[in-house]
Amino acid sequence: MEADALGTADALGTDSDLGAAVTATARAVLATGAEGRRPAGAVVGAWTPATGGVLAAAGWAALPRAGDAPAAGEEMTPAHRLDLASVTKVAATTAVAARLVAAGVLDLHAPVAEVLPGFAGGGKERVSAADLLRHRGGLAPWVPLYCTTTQREAALDLVERLPLAGPPGERTVYSDLGFALLGRLLERLAGEGLAAAFGRWVAAPLGLQRTVFGPVPPASAATGSDGDGVEREMLASGEPYPTGFGVADFDGWRTGPVRGEVADGNAAHALGGCSGHAGLFAPLPDLLRLGAALVHDEGFLPADVRARFTAPGPDADQALGFRRARLDTPAGPLPVVAHPGFTGTYLAAATDRPLVLAAAATRLHGVRAPRAELTPVDAFARTATAGLLAALAAAGALEPGGPGTPGS
Repeated sequence: MEADALGTADALGTDSDLGAAVTATARAVLATGAEGRRPAGAVVGAWTPATGGVLAAAGWAALPRAGDAPAAGEEMTPAHRLDLASVTKVAATTAVAARLVAAGVLDLHAPVAEVLPGFAGGGKERVSAADLLRHRGGLAPWVPLYCTTTQREAALDLVERLPLAGPPGERTVYSDLGFALLGRLLERLAGEGLAAAFGRWVAAPLGLQRTVFGPVPPASAATGSDGDGVEREMLASGEPYPTGFGVADFDGWRTGPVRGEVADGNAAHALGGCSGHAGLFAPLPDLLRLGAALVHDEGFLPADVRARFTAPGPDADQALGFRRARLDTPAGPLPVVAHPGFTGTYLAAATDRPLVLAAAATRLHGVRAPRAELTPVDAFARTATAGLLAALAAAGALEPGGPGTPGS
């Protein structure tokens, strides 16, 4: 079965009770949050060998619009591409890194500066790819690169030159800049751009024809945000990251719906839509296929490499790229590797059985709220995973099963 043929629960002829439960989960995600803080649309899905892929969608991919430019709106479906935001960090960057490790191209513990000589001084010579994957490279969490340049190579040069915010290897500090730098490292090692490397090392072997870095045709995607309001607010307030820049330092702010273009400001305005930290678009069936391949497909990733990437680091909750967690299920705790994305996306794969969960709630579309008042991505992820796991348990599909991946 090809990845896109996973379809919806009904299209696969899935047990009607399971399909109904997954549909109810999508509707529950749509209802998560306070009034005025709920997402425009939601998609949820799960895969096990017993059930295959089961998916459901609810709400809007693009909200109806009134006023000077009225539009009828478009309902959400599992086929819509989603702006994965920081799920890019595992679905693209970590995936390419793992494949390059398996091929003997990437040494996780070699200094990054051996490949990127511009990344030098102030302790940078001690930073390795493993440090970047674990968010322990000492790089700052975020700066608005677009306030300095809108040229991709110049922006990545700037990431290399920025001083470290802390000693490398000592603390876990989540860093978009660290993954942007990691993306450049992978480009140099692969001998091609990150989008091409993802296509060659990940998408092509898995048949993920619709998973690509943006921009993508707007009609193929769900709306990811309603503009750059969140980042404008960050510069205006200096919260949560003081940067020394203000709103007037950039004149390319987007003020309308962002569809088919990455919502993240650095990826969109400074990095040409493609970065190690954000920029990947995928429909949920492809995301299930990719999650299963990363954690369960030894033809795609050898067991020893997979074990290295999913093992705990100095911070027990952080592996190489992945976050580690335990989800509550009716059958007991389920160990997973997972990652959320700021737009409302989430991917989790069990490490003790072939089971993958994915969800998206377009929490930045149709919601006008300060950053601190947005419904947290974790709230949508909890609603989605709880509903999906309960549905799978009721279908008798939570027990560890045999090998396999979607499409195999």
